[in-house]
Amino acid sequence: MKSRHRDAHTALCGDDIPLAAATIDRIAQALSTVIGLDAERVGTGTIVRAIRTATKTMAATEGAASLETLLAHPTFQQHLIEAVVVSESWFLREPRIFDHVVAVVRRQLRQPPQQVRLLSAPCAAGEEAYSLALTLLDAGVPAERFEIIAADISAAAITSGLRGVYRENAFRATVGDVQSRWFTATPTGWKVDNRIAKQVRFLEINLLGSDASGRLLNEAGGAFDLICCRNLMIYLTATARKQIDETLGRILAENGEVIVGAAEAVIMPTSRWQPSGPLAFGRRTASAADSPAPKQGTPTRPPRSTTTRHPALQPTPSSDVRLRSVPPPPPAGAVPPKKPEPSPSSPVAVAEQLANSGDIEGAIASCQRSLEQDGPQPAVLFLAAMLEQSLGHCDEAERLLEKVVYLEPRNEAALLALALAAGRRGDTALERRYRRSAAAAATHSSGS
Repeated sequence: MKSRHRDAHTALCGDDIPLAAATIDRIAQALSTVIGLDAERVGTGTIVRAIRTATKTMAATEGAASLETLLAHPTFQQHLIEAVVVSESWFLREPRIFDHVVAVVRRQLRQPPQQVRLLSAPCAAGEEAYSLALTLLDAGVPAERFEIIAADISAAAITSGLRGVYRENAFRATVGDVQSRWFTATPTGWKVDNRIAKQVRFLEINLLGSDASGRLLNEAGGAFDLICCRNLMIYLTATARKQIDETLGRILAENGEVIVGAAEAVIMPTSRWQPSGPLAFGRRTASAADSPAPKQGTPTRPPRSTTTRHPALQPTPSSDVRLRSVPPPPPAGAVPPKKPEPSPSSPVAVAEQLANSGDIEGAIASCQRSLEQDGPQPAVLFLAAMLEQSLGHCDEAERLLEKVVYLEPRNEAALLALALAAGRRGDTALERRYRRSAAAAATHSSGS
């Protein structure tokens, strides 16, 4: 971290408020304490950008001030949180998950009290919560039989969700007439229909707060039958992950299920959770603890379509990656990603040519520029991971591979590489889960 912080400090030279490495460390630690953010995973660049954004926001409302003064201001922390989380989402992300939700809700409704509680947390600007509502209504589930709590730490996201107006880009995964049936075009965007809006209640809450479980249970009037907690844990520290896991256990009904993100399915503690559907987990029972886990990635119904998704109120995969490069040999046993031959001017082609010609520094600069200018790209991240692995930097390679799988959940090469990494560490359970996911990805690819 120290070398990264020195780079960030250099990048900030000339700004109105100088930023020392110690200050970055201090703010990163504060964000880790409050929201569980793992600075190593999100990258120093994300922290620096959050500080810049929060500083500008404070200057616009409170006037110019020194950073020390801002750090003591009671609202500066919230501005930091708002700046470091990303509220972009879209409707019906990963459609197969919503198919599974319908099956879970129908099963739960066959038992007393025939009332289902669902939680979407973090909820972004409400896209997932409203997707749950319209999916259940479309499936014929009576409105009076279910209620959805949409929870998030971001006040701005909650405000946006309550407003319920979305741009065209939020509908990029929808099919058929979903948009025209459930939303109304307005001069500022598409307004959510009141029939689904009234099914959702928004709650501003920090899931790591000591009162989180109590507040959620009180708000819902009991435990949740289904919880969507997608793409939160992947960017948290191990301690924060454990806290979230314990919170989920406390607020989940006995036969309830938790749905997580694609990159998180492999980090759910196997001693506590057992797979129950596509990216879904139920409590691990004593009888199931010794039985083989079902295959991951097999939907209970055929998926309508496939999408990749971005985080809902999480830091985006960092583009502030410190790359150390040599020509990239693929990991043993890994299947090369299926992709068209890159053009000579593509970032991957340029980096590969530079590395193969011996210009390692040029290859590093090419990858770095691409990630900084164009954001996270699976091909560039995969190449970076292979370069890191060839140098023996296994931890860094694994972090980059996790980002690839986050962006492309069915990237067979990255999944196999992660399985190999887990096997090298002796984590055979995790290795098996990665290999099952890779097999499912291969099956999907061959069938598409």
